Amino acid sequence: MSIVTPAPSASRGEVILQPIYFTSSLFVTALRDDITNLILAYHDQYTKTQPTQPFTLFKSLWSSQGWKWIHFMVFDSRTRPTFLDVVMRLFLERMVKTEAPYSRAVALFGLYTFFYTQPLNTAPPLQSIAHIPIQLDHYVSFKSLPNFFIADHLLPLRPAVSHIISTFLADRIFFVVPPSEFGALQPRDLPREIFVDETTVLPTELNAPKKRGRPTRRDKVKKAAAALNVLNEWLEAAPETATTGFSPRIPTKHTLDHYKSQKSDMLDAIYASPATPGERSSIEQANIFVLDRLKAAEELVSIDVFTASTERNLNAGLARAERATDAHDTYTEKRGGILSLLEGAGIMQTPL
Repeated sequence: MSIVTPAPSASRGEVILQPIYFTSSLFVTALRDDITNLILAYHDQYTKTQPTQPFTLFKSLWSSQGWKWIHFMVFDSRTRPTFLDVVMRLFLERMVKTEAPYSRAVALFGLYTFFYTQPLNTAPPLQSIAHIPIQLDHYVSFKSLPNFFIADHLLPLRPAVSHIISTFLADRIFFVVPPSEFGALQPRDLPREIFVDETTVLPTELNAPKKRGRPTRRDKVKKAAAALNVLNEWLEAAPETATTGFSPRIPTKHTLDHYKSQKSDMLDAIYASPATPGERSSIEQANIFVLDRLKAAEELVSIDVFTASTERNLNAGLARAERATDAHDTYTEKRGGILSLLEGAGIMQTPL
């Protein structure tokens, strides 16, 4: 078997833009800015000169700003359809109802000029598109566009707008897709790819190498602990409010006394109205509901964590809630069961 060595070639590789470039923020944002500049320039010239031929003014701006060369930006057949589709879509988005009449008129002029100046019968052939996708709600708004040019300063634009719309409809240019809320266009939103410069993304630690893959459980625990420490430091350093004396860490005695008084009045009212025979009281129902939720939460916590927390404090967690629930009918300051944990309900009395 003979081996063919690579032979040098005088021809260079052809540089081709990928289709995703034209759906990315690099192209979409720049083209939106260019369309905005075209609209602003037209509005400025229109208000100054008040032309009798508005479309003639647009053609002069189209040429002077370099738009006449836009079709020669892309020649590759794999990339050109995406380029054409995105350009026409960005012109269409400036014709929605929320845009100003000048913006809608200039966008219509731009779409008309761009579509009907596609090079045809070229050698080598240059790909073009015959139909423009448009969403149904935008299509309805598009057909009613001349009705928005009834003001005196907009009347000169109306004949040109009506003529262009009639031309589009007569040539059956549009390919109508479902309304905009269904996202039928491809891609759904523009830009689809967002370019982020490396200098705008800074690591949390300048000297820490960036890890690949998902963060480990250890990393998550360290991150959570660091966030908790920051929160505790903020709470300790937070000054009391000058007017109320309230600190986010320690509530004032006045607020605590007010809370206890309101809760005592509520419990008095509840215990004053006996429950229906055979049914649980509202206090008992509330205690059982909270206790069931605590039991469900306990099942989600690992056994090691739950055991460690129980060994540290026997007067915390589910055990205390169960003791408070069992004694909810006791008519003391600890009545109410779980509702009276602040008053010490459920605390185990240790022998002296």
